[in-house]
Amino acid sequence: MAEERSFVIVTDQPSIQNWLARSLRELGSVMVGDPASLESVLQLVDVTGTRVLLVSLSRAGLRQEAKLLAGLLAAKPLLPVIAVGESMDQELLLAALRAGARDFITPEQSTSEVVSAVRYVVERSQVVSNNNNGARDDSWMLALLSSRPNGDAAMLALHMALAIQQRSPANKVLLLDLGVPPADTLLFLGIQSSYTFVDAVRSLRRLDETLIETAFGMHESGLRLLAMPEDPNLAGQEITSADVYVLLGTLRRFFSHIVINLGGMPSSDFLSLAVGRADKVVFLLEQSLPSCKQNRALLQRLRDNKIALEGAGIIVDYYLPKMPPDAESIAGGMNLPLLGTLPSSGMARLGVMNTGRSMFEAAPRDPYAAAVRSVTLSLLPESAAAMGAAGATGWRHPLRWLLKRGAD
Repeated sequence: MAEERSFVIVTDQPSIQNWLARSLRELGSVMVGDPASLESVLQLVDVTGTRVLLVSLSRAGLRQEAKLLAGLLAAKPLLPVIAVGESMDQELLLAALRAGARDFITPEQSTSEVVSAVRYVVERSQVVSNNNNGARDDSWMLALLSSRPNGDAAMLALHMALAIQQRSPANKVLLLDLGVPPADTLLFLGIQSSYTFVDAVRSLRRLDETLIETAFGMHESGLRLLAMPEDPNLAGQEITSADVYVLLGTLRRFFSHIVINLGGMPSSDFLSLAVGRADKVVFLLEQSLPSCKQNRALLQRLRDNKIALEGAGIIVDYYLPKMPPDAESIAGGMNLPLLGTLPSSGMARLGVMNTGRSMFEAAPRDPYAAAVRSVTLSLLPESAAAMGAAGATGWRHPLRWLLKRGAD
């Protein structure tokens, strides 16, 4: 006889309760917890031995429900939680993301989709529990941002991912290229891959080791690559914020390290979700007034959206030490720590763009290659390097008025 499962749904909405009871009938019974009492919900979880907790979110009660969700996750950090929204609402989705929910479902989805989502979360949590004695997923994700669409963020993201991959052959590293222009990293390495980020979203429930091995782009180092399609008409097709949220969470189960290029991507829920899922956020900017101004605005929009940026820092590209403002002053104006600087290295960069070889292969002694490798390895969680926040003093440049605004 199959094991009888119980699922705890925390809701005061009869329609949500009835819908889930019908949808999950084939998987087990649904027990209802009182959203007004954290203690009673925790007792119900202990009594039923549930393997997944479902918590409903609504616009009307979002503040209290989000507080309850945070309390549940604090008390039961190893118990996977699925957020249940009354609709596919971006505010509800972002609240679920910030709280740490594993998935997000709504009554708009079919019964088969709901069953698949719940079964997947249950099975994956069991695998993690068996393999890691209940430990959380230790995958590490770095998001690279730049407000200006060009190839510089792709160049840096590519070499950061390669530096991590080359550090240890045992690393399973993914370069997720979502930047603008699209798929530059594939072009830089001369890699042909017809399977794109959009395809991964469409085949989310079938994503496994076999699909990754056969469909994702691969560099000879072992680095895997997944990019947006080059056709702009395909880039946004059928992709919702929920898709991004779930796919990033799924990819973290297969890769030890993920580097996401978000350079040039306009402000959106898509961008906020990707940044919110990252363990480390890096802003790439130059010494110029336009670059500093636009990146400062991007940073402020993320802060206004309550996206966690505690681990964020900046890298100054095309850096000229003798020209003002200095890197420390720029970092101070952004109110973020300085992680490093990168030289121009124009000839070496052009070689990467046109030869299909990384700088680590074609010009390993170039200052850019050395700087990228150094800053990347210092950011890894296994590295002992500590980066202190930079201070901003002694301004002698018109950027002062711009960068100091909003930093106080």
